[in-house]
Amino acid sequence: MITVEQLRSVIERHLEGTPHFLVDVEVRPGGKVNVEVDNDKAITLDELARLNRAVREDLGDAADDCEMQFSSPGMGRPFKVLRQYHKHMGRIVELKFTDGRTLRGELAELNDTSMGIRIQHPSKVKGRLPKMEEEVTTFPLTEIKSTQATYKFN
Repeated sequence: MITVEQLRSVIERHLEGTPHFLVDVEVRPGGKVNVEVDNDKAITLDELARLNRAVREDLGDAADDCEMQFSSPGMGRPFKVLRQYHKHMGRIVELKFTDGRTLRGELAELNDTSMGIRIQHPSKVKGRLPKMEEEVTTFPLTEIKSTQATYKFN
């Protein structure tokens, strides 16, 4: 049975020198493996397929015992690695706090201990865009349960 550590090692070796980065590796019961890989801009299906083939080749016979699925992180899924935060800098994100609160705003700052956002306030007039605060409000990362990008479709 393949372990998460083995997979991480092989995948990260293949990602070295590329703009891609590993988000998550999950080994589920029954030999199902989910791998999430992202890029600072966008990752294509061809790139994911090439990575899948390369990893399977490196793992050899051990890869035959599992079903591997390579994908990019889904829209609206919480961020798992720091590089995802940097990718979404300047975009609207939704924060969920450990105390149950939620807040939307523009991701403006990030360091090892805190995150700064420009808070977005809904407009009181129907049809108007929400207002964004000028000041950046900082929150300790320990208070944030999850962060995810928000998407608006016209």
